[in-house]
Parts: sequence; C-alpha cells; structure tokens
Amino acid sequence: MQADLGWSGDEQQDIALLAQRLQVRTWLVGGRDDELIEAVHRHLPALRRLLARVGCTVTVEPDLVRMHKAAGLRCGRIRQGASPEGMWLWLTAAVLESMPPKAKLGQVVAAARAAAAEVEIPVTQSRAELHALHAGLRMLCDRGVLEEVDGRIEALLEGQEDPPVLLRVHHTRLLHLLPRDVAVDEHGQWLADPADDAQGWLEQLPRPGDPGVRVCAMLADQAVVHACDLDPDERHWISVRLADDGAAVAEAFGLRLEHRMEGAAFVMPEEALCAGGLLGPFRFPHRQRNGAGTVRHAALLLIDCLTAEGERDGTMAPGPGWCGAPAAVVVDRLGEMAARHTGWAGEYRAQPARLADHVQGLLEQADLLRVTDGYEAWWWLSPAAARWTVVADQPVPPSPGSRLEETL
Repeated sequence: MQADLGWSGDEQQDIALLAQRLQVRTWLVGGRDDELIEAVHRHLPALRRLLARVGCTVTVEPDLVRMHKAAGLRCGRIRQGASPEGMWLWLTAAVLESMPPKAKLGQVVAAARAAAAEVEIPVTQSRAELHALHAGLRMLCDRGVLEEVDGRIEALLEGQEDPPVLLRVHHTRLLHLLPRDVAVDEHGQWLADPADDAQGWLEQLPRPGDPGVRVCAMLADQAVVHACDLDPDERHWISVRLADDGAAVAEAFGLRLEHRMEGAAFVMPEEALCAGGLLGPFRFPHRQRNGAGTVRHAALLLIDCLTAEGERDGTMAPGPGWCGAPAAVVVDRLGEMAARHTGWAGEYRAQPARLADHVQGLLEQADLLRVTDGYEAWWWLSPAAARWTVVADQPVPPSPGSRLEETL
C-alpha cells in the first residue's frame, strides 16, 4: 500500500493523521488552520492518492482546503423531518452572494429573514427559530464562508435588534458549499429537490464506479458499514477483497479493519483515541451530566435489554443479527428503568415516551437503530450495538476504543 501511494515510511504517520483530520474537518481555513493547511500543501500528491482510495477529492487554495466526499455513498438513513439549522444555512448562503465584503450581523439576519418570507417560510422570531438561525450562521463561520471580524455571532442570542458584530463575507468560498456534479434538467434545476425527497436527492449524486472504492469510502466515513445496505457488487468485493485491499486502506489511514459477517468497520487504535478530538464531535457512549447523561445511560441499558430479550433476525429486520422489539415494549422497558434509576432527570422519569424519542434520536445518529413503520412500529438494534455494555457501578462506561465512539 505504501509503495502504491508513493510515500516513504517517515511520511506515513503525517499523511494518515492529515487524512483522519480531513475526514472530520472537511474545511480548513486560513487564520484558523494554518498549520494543517501548510501540511496539506507539503504532502498534497500522496494525500490526493490516499483520499482517492476512499472516493474523495480535495480543493486546495492558499488559504482554504476543502475536501469533497462521495456524498451519495452514505448508507445511514436520513432522519425524517426538516432541519431548521440547515434551512437557515442555505437561506443565509443565498443572500450572502449579494452582500458586500463586510457586513453587519443585523444586515445578514434581516436579509435571511426577508429571503425566508419571499419563499413563504413563516418567520416567527421565536427563541427556537433564533437558535436555529444562530446554528446556521455558526456552520457558515466554521466553513470560513463568514468570518467574525469584530464581535461574535452569539450576540444574536442576547435579543439585541442590531448586535454590534461585523462579519467578513468570503464570496469565493460560497462556491464550495454545493456538492459537485449534481444532476440537472434542461432548465438547470436539480432533478430531485432535497426539501421534498432528501433520500432521493442523496441517491442521485454520482457514485464511484469501482465497488472497492465505494466500500472503502463508506468505511472511512461511517462508524460501521452494515452488509444489508450494500449492493451485490459491494458485497462480493467485501467477501473476496476486503481482507487484503480494505486492510491496506485502513492501515494507510492509521486504522485497523474489523470484519464480521454482519458488516465491517475501520477502528481507531485505543492509543490514538487517547489523543482526543480526531474523529468528530459526536461521542457514543460519553460521560455527561444533566438530561443528556440520562439519555445515554438509558440507551446503553436498552442495548442490553434488546440484545438479551429482543427478537433476532425477524421478518422485518434490516439484516442478519438485528434484534427487535415493538416500540410499545421499548417504552415500557424504559419506564421500568426510570423507576429504578432515581438519579435520572425528572422530566424523563415522568415521561418514558419522551425518553424513548430521545434515545431513538441518539441511537439513529450512530446508525445503531432503525425503526420500521407499519401496523406496529418496531425498533431494530444493529448487531454492532453489542459492543457496548453497562458497568454496574458506572452510569456511563468508559470508551471501548471503537471508531463508532466519536465518528457521528
């Protein structure tokens, strides 16, 4: 593998670390990530060859690095419902094109709200809407499209009509927000509208033709790849090539391959995990106080419960090894747990159905759970969830050293 990529032994660790960082932080911007940008320029040829093995391309400018993933490959299901944060990100991005290079935060917010009204999106100026607008602006700042010159956009949450915040608009970076090669019709419009059919829009994005590249791209970008999500060519490649070619790609990323009948994963070595912060903001499981700690503890206990009591390989199961139970049974079990665990947040102990909603969101975010609709909704737990067990005297156990812990 090293010979194929054309790097020396001394370069391997640096390039693996860069590739790991770019898998999580796909935007590097000048003034914030100067050291990483310089490293990308220094190792660019070898880095491009490695990223190509997982279906990624990279745009490199003096003050910007933007990695483009093969977005259509993601097997994890898109959660139902609109994303208000995403809506405000795109509304704001649309109006930034006509903004001057420097603009006040109040100008940007007013223009975004006007754009929402123009497309008949109700503008309530409620607290929830304000937080969603702030989150969309923060995502644009994280990508370097907006830069806080004077003040912070958090001033928006203080309720001021015209917060004293000055922003710089990087107009050329707006071009990098959209995915590449989206199919369009004769009028230049996208063939699928992500607002109406998010899954359809995702599936029509271009995919690498090589099944090995597709599989390695999913392994590099997802916590776990379930065999039930793969097409016949991808399953064949896993059965005959994964042990050699897939393991070589994992090694080049500084990871190791874990392959089982139900699927596969690229796993971060425990000593690398100790360095912290390499694999993204989401951690499962994770020690955390307040209500979020209750949800994580309940999720771990539910994993034990469904693994022990659930119906395995049922007719509605997504694939082999999945354990399921009716949603009503899940709520009952969580209610029983809440009665035993008096330290849980009171709002969840009193409303196990609400706790179930939050546990569902957490497990779906990690692609450990899929819920099937029908006459009776069923919760199906991924076989990968069996990696996590609850230690009796610890509300949330230490991390087991799997890539799933921090990826999503």
